[in-house]
Amino acid sequence: MTSLVQNAQAFSARKHGHQTRKHDSLPYTVHIEGVVEILRSHEIAQPVIIAAAYLHDTVEKTDTSIGEIIDCFGTDVARLVYWLTDDDHGTRKVRKLMSAWRLARAPWEAKLIKLADLIDNTRYIVAYDADSAPAYILEKKQTLQMMADEEGDRIMRLPLFREAMQDVPSSQQQSMES
Repeated sequence: MTSLVQNAQAFSARKHGHQTRKHDSLPYTVHIEGVVEILRSHEIAQPVIIAAAYLHDTVEKTDTSIGEIIDCFGTDVARLVYWLTDDDHGTRKVRKLMSAWRLARAPWEAKLIKLADLIDNTRYIVAYDADSAPAYILEKKQTLQMMADEEGDRIMRLPLFREAMQDVPSSQQQSMES
């Protein structure tokens, strides 16, 4: 593991150290490690991508700023974290739509991290919050659809994208392929 990745992992653990997951009280870092493991299982191991994966929720969920990410990890990592950070203004519906718009136009590397994030979050929500799962899966479908509209076959053939699609009902998957 490179020092960039090790530093990002330690920084993330420090920033998220007091946080727990909503339904099982496990440390929030379990999600962060899950995202990184999904990327690695798809043979995505570039240090900038893995570092950004470790940091993808720090601006959104801790007291970290993009400026701090730039200072500690450089602009390549910070640029990916920036694209992965949701705006916290507006209703959930508006926030998720803005996120889907942004992610559809994000750099390829940010899309890879987001796909792994969607996979890990879906596993968790389906297992621990079945009541919220259908709404979450619709929001996920919206993001995946906009990514597919922007990237076309390049992303739709990607095994990581196909894995992210697994919980989207097959009738909705077919509409994406048309």
